[in-house]
Amino acid sequence: MHACKIARLIATAKYLSERFVSKKLVFVAVEALLGIDIGTTGTKSILFKVDGTVIFRDYIEYEVTTPKPGWHEQDPETWWRAVVRSVRAATKKTEISPNVVLGIGLSGQTNGIVCVDPEGKPLRPCIIWMDRRAVEEESIKGKITPQELHKTTGVLIDPFFSICKIMWMKNNESDIFEKTETIFQPKDYIIFKLTGRRVLDVALASCTGLLDTRRKKYAVGILRKLDLPIEKLPELIDPTGIVGGLSKSAARELGLPKGIPVVAGTGDVMANAIGSGVVEVGQAYTKTATVSDVVLSTAKPVFDEKLRFATYIHPTLNKWLLMGGATGGGLCYRWFRDTFGQLERSLSKNLGKDSYDIMDEEAKLAEPACKGLIFLPYLAGVRSPIWDTKARGVYFGISLEHEKRHFIRAILEGIAYSMRHRIEIMENRLRVPVKEIRVVGGGSRSPLWRQIMADVCNKPILFPSGEDHECLGATILASVGTGTYPNVYDATNQMVSIIDRNEPNEEIHKRYGQYYRIYVGLYNKLKDSFHKLSES
Repeated sequence: MHACKIARLIATAKYLSERFVSKKLVFVAVEALLGIDIGTTGTKSILFKVDGTVIFRDYIEYEVTTPKPGWHEQDPETWWRAVVRSVRAATKKTEISPNVVLGIGLSGQTNGIVCVDPEGKPLRPCIIWMDRRAVEEESIKGKITPQELHKTTGVLIDPFFSICKIMWMKNNESDIFEKTETIFQPKDYIIFKLTGRRVLDVALASCTGLLDTRRKKYAVGILRKLDLPIEKLPELIDPTGIVGGLSKSAARELGLPKGIPVVAGTGDVMANAIGSGVVEVGQAYTKTATVSDVVLSTAKPVFDEKLRFATYIHPTLNKWLLMGGATGGGLCYRWFRDTFGQLERSLSKNLGKDSYDIMDEEAKLAEPACKGLIFLPYLAGVRSPIWDTKARGVYFGISLEHEKRHFIRAILEGIAYSMRHRIEIMENRLRVPVKEIRVVGGGSRSPLWRQIMADVCNKPILFPSGEDHECLGATILASVGTGTYPNVYDATNQMVSIIDRNEPNEEIHKRYGQYYRIYVGLYNKLKDSFHKLSES
């Protein structure tokens, strides 16, 4: 029998005997796994049964600081405090013994950099993924070409990626860079706090620009050309690898027994793939949250010569993920609600309904294609497949016929047009088929939005159960690492289920087609104006 399982059985028996002897309560022993996600706006800690059922969840919010325009930072200790609070809540408010927690898995925001000293103390706030300070960082281009970086690491020269942030640090805060012992990703700083080990999982490493995605080792040639010491990077580990046992000090803070196996897990993009069941070639998922990513599972790495997509390693380590990220997602819908949705927010309070549900009901009253009203979801610039931080949002085709409901629905359609744009390039130019799309994130709960995606993209849209697919993905990886399941495929079959499916309407898809073609052409027509507007 697996040594971890023997230890768990002994601990559980001891715990239950003590509880029953004390006769203080009747206790139900259920084996559980703990998933922790270090997000941008908050940390989630969720206890799952081994079949994927949520036992309890807790969420702690925190702030993003903006010391200068375009700069976005977070205090790593804020994450740790959120982990402690949320884990304590998740274990205290349930009838489950901490002694039957089989393992802990983590996911987290990608492409942040946490610089720590030899003792593991942060030397400065984390520069998080959305930070744009490295946009003028030209030192990389002077030493390697964008094509060389992409063909080796799968990523692009863009401030989004860790390699650009690290180069900015090296060139602008050289004193801190010199003092830095290790450069962590956010969730791996938390793993260090849990176990004392300095690691980075291979799948998450593949989105940083620091890894050779074919060889699954650090890109030594790239690092040498950029004069980046490999010694400052953590030890590489598999996403299902056990980093170590929960340390005594961390266990005391979390209210858990020491020694619980901590599994490496991975970044949120990759964890979402696992948590939504995207484990076979041709399966894709889109995240309808603040951003709107399209992520496709492929049999081999796909390097796009026109640099429109990034290529990451799938957490199974035998596939890859073709990533088409977009900044324009749910943030556009939220912007409209916060700016023009005073009525919807008031009704939400009076009726006890979600304001987004009320907006969806209004959008249903508008016919598909909104009488020619087209929305470009570029409120925060655009990434794949265009990559232009100077692009801006546009309502195009406004006429006297248009009412509020059209403007609401046009946002949902514009984001779906953006999805289709990326999917068509994947299929028609890169020759990688998309068989189905699974949808996760807050917007996935909208039946209207799911149907719009199906009709615009002419693809079946599958809706997986649950709301916290990053945490579930991390938990699935932990279930494999601890031997609860033999592999990721068996684990996802047991822990991920599809609760709804939207099939495309061919007639409506054709109607969308003519407006989609206008949508695709608008950027090139407006590009010069976007850049002049930015300069002014």
